[in-house]
Amino acid sequence: MQAAFVAHDAYQCGYCTSGQIMSAVALLEEPCEPNDADIRECMSGNICRCGAYPRIVAAIQEVRGKS
Repeated sequence: MQAAFVAHDAYQCGYCTSGQIMSAVALLEEPCEPNDADIRECMSGNICRCGAYPRIVAAIQEVRGKS
């Protein structure tokens, strides 16, 4: 997941990155549908002040094998 975050530039200021990565890894074990909207819903407890949400979702999708 860390490599996918780097590859997709899914971090900017770094403030939320550790929590986003931890939640993304946990999401892989949860019953979350594979589409982007459901991933956003599953990750909705994490706030990114830089607005890197599309890149965060792309990183998760890459790890899930959906990209």
